[in-house]
Amino acid sequence: MADANSAVLVRFKGGETITQQELDDFFARRIDMRHASRSVIGVQTALREMAMNRALVLEGEAMGERRREGKENDRFDEVYSLTVYKKLAPACEPPADTAAARQFFDANPQAFRVPPMVRVSRAMLPASEVVDGEHAGSWLMQQALAIGSGTRKFDDVAERASAVYKLDPQGDLGWVTLTDEARILRALADAKAGDMVGPVREGEFVYLFSVVAKREAQQLAWEDVAASVPNRAVRFCREQSAKQTQDRLFEKYGVVLDQSAIRGLFNKPVEAAK
Repeated sequence: MADANSAVLVRFKGGETITQQELDDFFARRIDMRHASRSVIGVQTALREMAMNRALVLEGEAMGERRREGKENDRFDEVYSLTVYKKLAPACEPPADTAAARQFFDANPQAFRVPPMVRVSRAMLPASEVVDGEHAGSWLMQQALAIGSGTRKFDDVAERASAVYKLDPQGDLGWVTLTDEARILRALADAKAGDMVGPVREGEFVYLFSVVAKREAQQLAWEDVAASVPNRAVRFCREQSAKQTQDRLFEKYGVVLDQSAIRGLFNKPVEAAK
């Protein structure tokens, strides 16, 4: 990441900001989120969580919700923000009976849709790494060409990458659910079984994927999910409530992520895949 820890990454319409230093502090105390610091997508996710936390604190103060003693000046008081969220979010209850469950099933098909999945193998390297005298992106591009010509196997490339970088899995990742959130997963969504995707630069890493198999999206039938509808209904309600509450508070407090500044955290010049 860049050295200017005062860089503004998020702005609120009241003049408040979230800076890189505050993001660094967030990752320092949230061990469970440290992996997110390695990619643009991960940083965006962390910043949205921080912005939501701060918006909830502002909303709680506007509601007159009393702050915890000794925490009055804590801008990111997670205990306080959770208290406020519980007051804002509607209660999510399961359908009362089978008829209500079927009504929910018919009204919310998106809650019973299995997203597309791919089985992939991956080779990944820090973009700043040099392998066999080549920058990571260039090296992975050469490997992709060799695999395409039949002179090298993907497993061999993953094994070589694993010898250089061991902190994340290399090779077969199993089945991965495709979503609309990550740029890399969107790229995989367009691929077919047998395709290679990459090298793709995301944050501080370069990736090469091999699509082993693919399952298209599937709409589940009532007979397959009837028993699980109550749990699905509660989960769907909570997911929708969280999204709607965030959208409302972000609009109210004018929350804007500075995408240029976020990408600037990863702007190290590297000879990678171009």
